[in-house]
Amino acid sequence: MSVSDQMGLHENDRASASVERRLEQLAALAFAAADVLFEVDRAFRIRHVGGAIQKLTGHSARSVRNMSLFDMLIPSDRIFLKRVVEAFDQGKPVSRTAVRFLRGESENTVAMLGMTVMPGSVGERLVTATILDRGFAPAPSEDGFLDRSAFLGVAKQLVSTGGEKAQFNLVMLALPQAVSGTAMQDTALGRAFYAEIEAVLRFSSENGVVTRLGDGAFAYFQKVEDDPGLVAEKIAEVAEVPLTRPCVQKLLLDAMLMEHKEIEKALNHALETFADEKTRQIIAFENLPDCLAAANNRDRGMVTSCRDIIRDETFFQVLQPILTLKNGIIQHYEVLTRFAEGVARGIANTGDFIQIAEQIGMINTFDLLNCVKTIKLLQLLPNEIKLALNVSGRSVQSPEFASQMMNLLDSAEMKISPSRLLIEITETRGITNFQQATSLLQWLVKRGHRICLDDFGAGAMSFEYLRRFPVDFVKIDGHFFRNAMTSGRDRILIRAIARCSFELGCRTVAEMIETEVDAALAKELGVECGQGWLFGQPVTAEQLLASVERVTRPQGRAGSTGFPLSRTVSLSPQRGDGDNGSSPVLKARPPQKKMTARDNL
Repeated sequence: MSVSDQMGLHENDRASASVERRLEQLAALAFAAADVLFEVDRAFRIRHVGGAIQKLTGHSARSVRNMSLFDMLIPSDRIFLKRVVEAFDQGKPVSRTAVRFLRGESENTVAMLGMTVMPGSVGERLVTATILDRGFAPAPSEDGFLDRSAFLGVAKQLVSTGGEKAQFNLVMLALPQAVSGTAMQDTALGRAFYAEIEAVLRFSSENGVVTRLGDGAFAYFQKVEDDPGLVAEKIAEVAEVPLTRPCVQKLLLDAMLMEHKEIEKALNHALETFADEKTRQIIAFENLPDCLAAANNRDRGMVTSCRDIIRDETFFQVLQPILTLKNGIIQHYEVLTRFAEGVARGIANTGDFIQIAEQIGMINTFDLLNCVKTIKLLQLLPNEIKLALNVSGRSVQSPEFASQMMNLLDSAEMKISPSRLLIEITETRGITNFQQATSLLQWLVKRGHRICLDDFGAGAMSFEYLRRFPVDFVKIDGHFFRNAMTSGRDRILIRAIARCSFELGCRTVAEMIETEVDAALAKELGVECGQGWLFGQPVTAEQLLASVERVTRPQGRAGSTGFPLSRTVSLSPQRGDGDNGSSPVLKARPPQKKMTARDNL
């Protein structure tokens, strides 16, 4: 190499070092709070980078040069950043814009972006990234939206109190029914359309905070002086789809003299009311005190309904199969609760019913009544069929409940093999009296009953229950499993749960299996059993018995677990939002009472 070439290389190194120093000086002077500073060109290719790039992306500064900043984000955030850049180019400042940087195949890092023009250049920009601590800032979901709990947390921070003038509105927006259905979201055009909608909503909301209220319904925050109608116009413009005007409601975030719990209750009631297609058209709240009053009135009515349902026993049961994924053999059925027509006024689903029963101290009574009904069902069904009965965590730690249940199961009226009755523990209320709960469960195991843990992974105490209790089945929470379709982190966790359960001698069950793709994923992750619409909708005992008779009659057998219950009874295809898949609307007529099933867990 010639001397001149060597001198040229040294000059380049010095120039590069000079740029690095300049970048570091700019970061120190103008963006002292940022963790990473990017210098990007007009196409957003990274020319230089300084700061904690390794912490942000897992890559070195050298390896990310000439990459597009867009390519460093998760796909859904790239469209969002595009809208942010367009607004910046029109003279609007960029601040507190949360995006997620890719970090390996299954992880991402949430960071707040800032942007300014590069001094002394045309078209170039300086972009800052401040890494958010997940312990203090909730990580957004795959689409960049927050879950309900995190969204309410932000809302409480934006509410004005102590006589301050309200600065923000809670805005709730529902797209027209023609574009809000899940069928549209299953197409490439529909997914692209929704990606644009998500970007517009995040860009329009204060701090980019949005939550999903249902198919085509969303909530976000705007300053009082902003017009939510402009957001609807932006959605129509970017999607290039002529839309009927969306349904929009806004609620002034002025708490007056309300306490924090009252504020959360009022906000939650407003969101639930708007999420329901029926009530959003007829109910609109002007302020938070009105929301709180409506929530309290609803609660009083729900408590009365709950007491009446338990006192009059106006509930009945349906059964949904749980089978081995490898060979399709039915393991057992879960017993799900349904309400008689007209009695569950104000109670949307079984989950709400259970929570109310726990709050008013009637859950023990309900669980015992449910146990009696389940035993009677088992006496009617073929001996090969086993049923799993849901029992509240609050009941299993109650000495009174334990005594009554022991007396019931030891009574002469039992007349069934204990192996046919499984006990499924639900974590609606966390168990605190582990000694009492363990004592009851060990007694049940000695009798020959098997124990299941419901909604594993959804509650804070799941692993503690697995550690302390004698468990035979671990049922992975359905939403947790559904998230694993798109989240590498959740897939890793579920695979670890399946492996851990196997080593402890437990079988795992995945809820909400609706397609062959879902079933294939469950098997790939090591889950042994499945439950959901792919294998069978919930049916009444009468329907199950009728299907058994139809299938077994030609073979001359009274009952067999070999019949294909994934094809049992064809019910209404309408779906609700539960039943470990989606709940059908059933119509049944138990003895002497006309009953209709309601959307449920």
